[in-house]
Amino acid sequence: MGAGKNKKKPIWIYVLLVLATFLFSVMVASTQQLRRIEYSIRDHFFEVRGPLSVENSPIVLVAVSEEADAEIPQKWPWPTSVHAKLVENLNRAGAKAILFDVLFTQQDVYNPQNDSLFAAAIAKYGNVVLAADIEKTESSKGDEQEPVFPISILRDNNPNPLGLVKMKTQDDGAIRMYNIGAKHAGDDYYMLGLEGLRVYRDIPMEEVGALVESSPEIPFKFGEFEIERVSVNDFIINYYGPEGIFPTYSYETVIDDPEYTTVMEEIAFEMNSFDDPEFKTGLLYEEVFKDKIVIIGSTITVLQDFHSTPFTNPNFPRPGFEIHAHAMQTMLDANYITRQKNGLTIFIMLVMAIMVVFLNRQANAVWGFVLAGGIMLVYYILAREFFVLSNHFVHVSSVFLTVIVGQVSTVGYEYIHEQREKRRIKGMFASYVSPTLVDQMIESGEEPKLGGEDTYMTAFFSDIASFSSFSEKLEPKQLVTLINEYLTAMTDIINDQGGTLDKFIGDAIVAFFGAPVHYEDHAYRACVTAMLMDKKLVELRAKWKQEHWPDIVCNMEHRMGMNTGEMVTGNMGSERRFNYTMMGDNVNLAARCESGAKSFNVFTMITEATRTEAEKFGDDLLFRHLDTIVVKGRTKPVRMHEIVALKTDASSNMIECVNLYEQGMQAYYNQDWDKALELFSQSLVLEIHASNPSQLFIARCTEMKEAPPSADWNGVYVMTNK
Repeated sequence: MGAGKNKKKPIWIYVLLVLATFLFSVMVASTQQLRRIEYSIRDHFFEVRGPLSVENSPIVLVAVSEEADAEIPQKWPWPTSVHAKLVENLNRAGAKAILFDVLFTQQDVYNPQNDSLFAAAIAKYGNVVLAADIEKTESSKGDEQEPVFPISILRDNNPNPLGLVKMKTQDDGAIRMYNIGAKHAGDDYYMLGLEGLRVYRDIPMEEVGALVESSPEIPFKFGEFEIERVSVNDFIINYYGPEGIFPTYSYETVIDDPEYTTVMEEIAFEMNSFDDPEFKTGLLYEEVFKDKIVIIGSTITVLQDFHSTPFTNPNFPRPGFEIHAHAMQTMLDANYITRQKNGLTIFIMLVMAIMVVFLNRQANAVWGFVLAGGIMLVYYILAREFFVLSNHFVHVSSVFLTVIVGQVSTVGYEYIHEQREKRRIKGMFASYVSPTLVDQMIESGEEPKLGGEDTYMTAFFSDIASFSSFSEKLEPKQLVTLINEYLTAMTDIINDQGGTLDKFIGDAIVAFFGAPVHYEDHAYRACVTAMLMDKKLVELRAKWKQEHWPDIVCNMEHRMGMNTGEMVTGNMGSERRFNYTMMGDNVNLAARCESGAKSFNVFTMITEATRTEAEKFGDDLLFRHLDTIVVKGRTKPVRMHEIVALKTDASSNMIECVNLYEQGMQAYYNQDWDKALELFSQSLVLEIHASNPSQLFIARCTEMKEAPPSADWNGVYVMTNK
């Protein structure tokens, strides 16, 4: 999918891809699954930003904890007189507002008089806010509201309105938003956090705004606080950190004074953690509650007041009273979080769809994915920095979705278009152009044309020995069947090793390694191919023998020749019909190697260049030097070699034969004819073929001994036939 090809495609296709990407992304962006992804991204941004300081916060927490339940003689629900004691001690310690994130909807189970004591403490100090809920219930009349309020004696003695404590969870069950309030029976009820701040800042009721439908663009007025909303009745809680960031004291430590005896004090010794007058120690003297907002809430597991939030460990969710604390701190610092408007998000999605689709129109698939990944990375970094630096949530998941859908849809279209083009070109050219050229033409996106280029590669020639004799022994149909089976098997091996089939010339195979796709080990592959073809021919001969073919078939041999060097490869032929092939002097030399193998009584002959290149990439081939010759039509001598076998297939006798032969060749070049004859005679015994190089050089050494060459003889043998 090169740029040249993409430009030819009509632009309206890409316009349709933009519209499809945009519409699909907008629809999916509103699904619960994508909202959950967005929530997780925003939670991650909290982690990236890290905790904020609450060192100067006026908020202190008192936990109805497991420790407190163990230290208070009665088990939860404790007598409400204990809460009266708590209110009294907190006021002694100077607390300005006391908020109970605990519902007192039932009379005291120990003694109703305890409720009176609690109510009296509430009335005396006037700084307590009690918790309430307004639950929706289903009835025959439809959805109705059911108040969950404290018992009447507590309500009637409290000058402060109730504070709602039930918070709205999002699709994944986490709490990220804080309600402002709710209406019930014509009255406005505000959240516990807002009522607590009203008491803390002495805000008159007349300065509290009414719960009316209004644009979230306008801040909600609550006395001195202007709450920046993201919807009519919600603002985003800016969590200051993980659980425990606010100072927290266990409940029993706040009521443990000289007048109250804990379980530990009953069985051990007296130790007053709130007020020890004798030693002037305890929370009272430490002034931890002075001028503070104190929120009382549960951390007892069975009460199940735990919720998932940003910064929350999934195995340890956050207790509810901490959420009220973070919401209140958000208001105290006016540290509100804003979020991107839906209209702007949709506009960005459209821009991204256009950008991704048209970038892919100009780039290939790989670069398209790189660019898409880059766009997403840059957008993520910007979104993260927007939040960290300015408390603003940029919508990420919907934009990522648009980029991904745009990328996949464009690449998918390009792939389908490319496959259609491949089928079209193959249908047009496959009948008269080689498959290699068709594939190359498709990949390049260019029309076929004449021309070539210099390539360093290995040329390969193969031919069946004495093939003319086959036509005398076989019927034409038999001959065609035999040759087709042979050529198919050998061509498969060439292709499997990465070779390119050039052409068939009757029974001959012309191929090359290293083009059109270049690889460094082309000579090694060519040599391995020759040995695999030899092994395959052995298998075919055994098969043909079982099928009762004539002896000439069952004894078939083939010869192969190879040369490595610079050659011209490309599309060659006429303007109307041409083939991807090779030309050059090194090609001719490879052909001479194949035909010249017969003269040396071998079946594979390669040049020194091929052996040298092959040995760079593997040592599992057994070679032997044949001769230094000048082939017919050339004047420059070339050292020739035989590929004897793959070393894994070579017997010890074969390896010994090659060693003796190579020593004989050294004696031959030294003109030590007697020693050469002795060594060649020893290697002859170990040769596996009746006709072999040892036999050839015994005859040549005998001739040389009888008629020695001149003193300047360089060992070069001039061939007189092809």
